[in-house]
Amino acid sequence: MSIGRRLIDLARAELNSLLEKAAQSDEEEDRYGDAARRASDPGSMSDRELEEEIERRRQARAEAEAAARGGRPRPSSARPRSSSPPRSSPPPRRTAAGDDAIRKAYAALEIPAGSDFETVRRSYRTLMRKYHPDLHTGAPEKQRAATDLAQRLTEAYKTLEKQLRR
Repeated sequence: MSIGRRLIDLARAELNSLLEKAAQSDEEEDRYGDAARRASDPGSMSDRELEEEIERRRQARAEAEAAARGGRPRPSSARPRSSSPPRSSPPPRRTAAGDDAIRKAYAALEIPAGSDFETVRRSYRTLMRKYHPDLHTGAPEKQRAATDLAQRLTEAYKTLEKQLRR
């Protein structure tokens, strides 16, 4: 596979990632309808709804921080919990593979999201053997493209290494 083709594939993967993200936000708006639109505009919410939204966001932030630390979420402060019934379908939980930078890193290394570290390492080494700048010294533009690609692969590998070795 040529370097130009590889760069096109990377651009296509990033575009697909953006399209997927846009589709998820459309699905969320369809799922929650008017509530999702009002959540983005606090001025149109009642006091009770606003308090519930603040509490929901506080809990989501605590869960995200706990997931980043690898532990359980800390209980929120001594504020009373809302007495509203739970929603029938909660929004999807974000995982490490769902993070945008992580997804891009998996796409750059051409492996499925959520792969283990050994798969990441194997893919990184294979791609670096194929696209290393020292192998493309004949033409300056090919060498520049190979250098750029090698830097992207290295960034992706370091990102996933940091994430998977926690």
